[in-house]
Amino acid sequence: MIIKTNSLKDINEITLTNLKNGEVTLEQLNEIYNKMGFVFVASKGRFTKIKKEIKH
Repeated sequence: MIIKTNSLKDINEITLTNLKNGEVTLEQLNEIYNKMGFVFVASKGRFTKIKKEIKH
């Protein structure tokens, strides 16, 4: 099992490159979802795209 240390402290520091390289924790993704409503889609353990959640 590979454990990556995360040097990103704030969600404002997260870039698409960080997402693609797997340098973002699930807690940070959850924080982004809660604050901005973005959903992160992954396939086979790799980040594939970002979608904006539509609330009706």
